[in-house]
Amino acid sequence: MAAADVEKFRVVFDMCDVGVRMYRQRMRRENPFASDEEIEARVQAWLRRSSGEAGDRLRLPARG
Repeated sequence: MAAADVEKFRVVFDMCDVGVRMYRQRMRRENPFASDEEIEARVQAWLRRSSGEAGDRLRLPARG
């Protein structure tokens, strides 16, 4: 595998990691009284959900 391909995979995995961390932060913001275990359960459920189950993209509230 060429070095450029390896770098592309690294970028994809880094972006995935950032997305999971952002979702975890969102869950903490939306559920301030939830325990760490509850937050992690929500994150894991989101990761296991099929892409078509609740839409193919993360939906964020509009900012106005």
